Amino acid sequence: MTTRFALAPVAAAAMTLIVIAAAQTPQSVPPVPLFRSGVNVVTVDVSVLDKDRRPVRGLTGDDFTILENGKPQPVTGFSAIDLPAADAPAPVWSRESRPDIVRNDDFADRRTMIIVLDDATPMPARDGPRVIDAARLVIDQLGPDDLAAVVYTFNKTKGQELTRDRARLLAAADRFMSGITGTKIEEGLVVEMPFTSYDPSAFQAYLATIGTLRSLAEALTQLPQRRKALVFISVGIPLDMRNLAPRITAGDHSDSAGQNWALLQDLLAAFTAAERANVNIYSVDPGGLRTNVPTLNDNRDFLKAVSSNTGGFAITDDNDPGPGIAQVFRENSSYYLLGYQNPDPKSEGRYRRIEVRVNRPGVTVRAREGYFEPTVEKNEKKKAAKAPPSLLAAALDGPVQKTDVPMQVSAAAFPVAAVTSAGRRDAAVAIIVGIRTPAPAGPGPAVDNIDVQVSAYDTSGKRGGAARVTGRVVRQPGYPGATGYEALLRLDLKPGRYQLRVAAESSLLRKSGSVYTDVDVPDFTKDGVTMSGLVMSMTPGAPSAPKDGLRDLLPVSPTSERLFTRDDKVTAMLRLCQGGKTPRVPVTLVLRIVDARNTTVFEDTATLGPERFLAGRLADYRVDLPIAVLRPGRHLLTVEAAPAAGRRPGTAAIRRDVQFSMR
Repeated sequence: MTTRFALAPVAAAAMTLIVIAAAQTPQSVPPVPLFRSGVNVVTVDVSVLDKDRRPVRGLTGDDFTILENGKPQPVTGFSAIDLPAADAPAPVWSRESRPDIVRNDDFADRRTMIIVLDDATPMPARDGPRVIDAARLVIDQLGPDDLAAVVYTFNKTKGQELTRDRARLLAAADRFMSGITGTKIEEGLVVEMPFTSYDPSAFQAYLATIGTLRSLAEALTQLPQRRKALVFISVGIPLDMRNLAPRITAGDHSDSAGQNWALLQDLLAAFTAAERANVNIYSVDPGGLRTNVPTLNDNRDFLKAVSSNTGGFAITDDNDPGPGIAQVFRENSSYYLLGYQNPDPKSEGRYRRIEVRVNRPGVTVRAREGYFEPTVEKNEKKKAAKAPPSLLAAALDGPVQKTDVPMQVSAAAFPVAAVTSAGRRDAAVAIIVGIRTPAPAGPGPAVDNIDVQVSAYDTSGKRGGAARVTGRVVRQPGYPGATGYEALLRLDLKPGRYQLRVAAESSLLRKSGSVYTDVDVPDFTKDGVTMSGLVMSMTPGAPSAPKDGLRDLLPVSPTSERLFTRDDKVTAMLRLCQGGKTPRVPVTLVLRIVDARNTTVFEDTATLGPERFLAGRLADYRVDLPIAVLRPGRHLLTVEAAPAAGRRPGTAAIRRDVQFSMR
């Protein structure tokens, strides 16, 4: 499915964009306050499966009955969710080529998968490769438009934020290492910690695992009110859930003794957060069928309790988790959202049993079994009473993207010829932020002050750079619909992998939005040929701030638009670098455009001779694309570059991709 961001050409009389300031250093960003608890409407997502475990579609609200603590409750909200199947027809190239544009409304109509790899809880070293295999099974099932993230319970820096880039997800999964926290030193020797019996010395590891589930669920409350699937790959925590279960059903919170109870309290908070965010947790034991482990019941019970209390199911005692993971995707393709009024919202902390029935014979209904009425803690009340952070700070520092201001972002790293005062030649990252605001109410002109800020964080969470642009949009009366404009920013960064967090605040809307994306910055100084990112420019284009904001870096004004009409003039541009001091060689480039059927509809070949790589050993490559003759639909633009001479055997060509669509 393709959605145009509506960065349409804007008449000069309709809007004026004035740059006030650019490239300012942002102030420190205060943390976002905790999300306050308290609900009056209970939302339950329900899977209805036939005898073959396939979703039953076409039901209405009248087909359901909801019971809370055995008493029927009127269904006040109903929605049938039908997402495209993960294996729905799509261009063959869409699975391996990721879009270079990230939008903050990507969650609205996409399947969202969070893959949690438990590297905190002790596990047998032999299960480590099986964790990776299970994670890869989930990633391989993802459709081209599915969003997924990889999260570690202990080493957070190994994970991957929400993305459609399967290569990044696979790389994050492959970074898993077991046995690090699953060992301890006894009498000077490193010994493997038991994973089937409770070990008090592993309390912090257990707490990290449960705390990760809780924090993820709390963060996901900010995404649209649809189901999010969390695949929890873990051997489980050896808690005696049978002894603790009566306290769950009775809602008894008076016992405060022992580590077990502390862990249980955090687990109950995770269940509550998952209920609020419509997060279904599907537990996967990577060890499969463990016939020689007699004391494994506590671990299994933990995994099953985590899933049953959040509407998912557990995959245990199975050497082939593939069918179970396929079922996870089926159940998250078609389901129902039901809402009903909380019959007793004042009884904080009490457990409510939920039962969902469907008036269809021979079906299986899967939904969470209950929920705890949220409790507002005293420290949360104190934090809520404090002054909130600015809209821009809250959007920039949020755990997930904020959608109140529609945004999209493109980022591409380019080599630069200039050398820093420290003798280092950093790369410059061109950042193009597309912003859309609705037409203001009222007959007269409207002024919208737009504040855009971007921060880059490396894999350790350290901020590597920041930039800011402030613009002023003057909207004249008589121009209907949403207005699109773009902010152009530049960050100079060292080679490495970064997450870019971009936030924008609109004074007219009195709201803020954010969008996060990843960017890889190559080392352009190394020997050989390296390639920048691939950008596109469009004429006529949306107004930009500043108008020539990237003129010192690029000969074109790049756009974040990727949906074109035949009347648009579109140019693709990238930069090549021959680093080091080796002799410059000719470089051959091949540009292709293929359609959704993978048929080549345009091709351009060029060879850049050594004489083109003079200033800073850099050379630009620009091509006007044949937009006017392309048919409607999705297309993939690829550029491959390889030295035409002196290429070492086995050296792969460098490639850059951009997905776009024609209307």
